[in-house]
Amino acid sequence: MLIEIKNDPYFISQRLKDIDQSYYLVFNCIKGKYEVHSSKQVGCSYCLTSPYEGLDARLLELARNTRRENLKELITKIDEENAKLEAKNTKKLEEICQLNKY
Repeated sequence: MLIEIKNDPYFISQRLKDIDQSYYLVFNCIKGKYEVHSSKQVGCSYCLTSPYEGLDARLLELARNTRRENLKELITKIDEENAKLEAKNTKKLEEICQLNKY
């Protein structure tokens, strides 16, 4: 069950509209999480789930950063982070292999 949040102490629901007029905030009672939905999306209005406990400006930042306009930057950032993790894991694997040689 989804409950639309129209008023909250930090005006997050209203401030989401500054990012995209179609955004609205709901509380998913089954998951116990806040979600952002868009009235422009046909079929499924879901956009994202807040990874945070309560409502605060971090949700607004997440909504801004994950917008379609930022897709190229987001993919580049993910690719860079994945490359760093792969290099780190390769180094660990090489260290383990060196230890097992002796």
